[in-house]
Amino acid sequence: MEGIGHSLVKNTIRISKPFVYSCFVLLIFVFLASCLAPSSYVQKEPAKGVYHRVKKGETFRGIARAYAVKIQDLAEVNNISNPGLIEEGSVIFIPDANQVIDDVITSVKKIDAETKTVARADSAVKVKPSLESESGKKVRSATEDTRGSDKKALLPAAPQEKEKIARLVPSEDVSSTGQTPARKPADEKLEHKTKSTGEEKEDIQFEKKQFIWPVRGSVKTRFGIQPNKTYHNWVKIVSVAGTSVKAAASGIVIFSAQLKDYGETIIVRHENSYATVYTHLKKRYVKTDQKIKKGDVIAIIGETDEAGDSYMNFEVRLHGKARNPLFFLP
Repeated sequence: MEGIGHSLVKNTIRISKPFVYSCFVLLIFVFLASCLAPSSYVQKEPAKGVYHRVKKGETFRGIARAYAVKIQDLAEVNNISNPGLIEEGSVIFIPDANQVIDDVITSVKKIDAETKTVARADSAVKVKPSLESESGKKVRSATEDTRGSDKKALLPAAPQEKEKIARLVPSEDVSSTGQTPARKPADEKLEHKTKSTGEEKEDIQFEKKQFIWPVRGSVKTRFGIQPNKTYHNWVKIVSVAGTSVKAAASGIVIFSAQLKDYGETIIVRHENSYATVYTHLKKRYVKTDQKIKKGDVIAIIGETDEAGDSYMNFEVRLHGKARNPLFFLP
């Protein structure tokens, strides 16, 4: 019995080694697959920010300035194409803000006053003493008598005096010839930006020719903040089952597979750091690393939502950041 037991243990150990090795390899594969999954492109992001109710006299530009948010980002998140039409009492979602600013107008005035102070300090003219070169130039003695007959001889500047002046004048403000350099373009830009109110003029940009619609249909859910206070990185497009999905622009397919929570998914990288994401597809027709042209059929839709509508989700990303597709589609 002892021999049989020993033999069983030996065989068990021999069998378990390959099994353990296989499990180890499987774990590594799962880990690598999770790391390589394009979660940075398609992720469900919670709404981080606050809701600001527009008060009398407040403007969209002023609200953006008070909260230190770019007008472009604020417009895209709230699907506002014409900021001039915002009305008193309307609610605007401020992304990444921690608390609501009760008095936007006063806050903007304070910001403008601080910016003006900085601008005046930056543009103030500073009188700099000039340095004499080592080429034999002379400086007049401070005790020089102005009477012609009693004038003292011109003396070279003492080395210690030159060092003293050099300490008083920053090296970046004086050139090798002893002259103050011309203002840099960046300085001129700053002066232009803060010349009046300190507010840089910023307009909402629409790049309607950047992409084409990936599918013919209607937008059921828009980008950004939703009525239930969730946040979407995409637009939901409803269409007829079996409708072709086209590439919104030319590029290279960097992902084409099924993705958890997003179904059949395709991600295409385009020029100028753009990328488009197509999720909840019925069937894919392209593979990873495949080059495609604008308008090429890459998939069909057919997956249905809770209402029974066939749909797909479409994302536009720039430098990895989700942007409102409606600002880029014709």
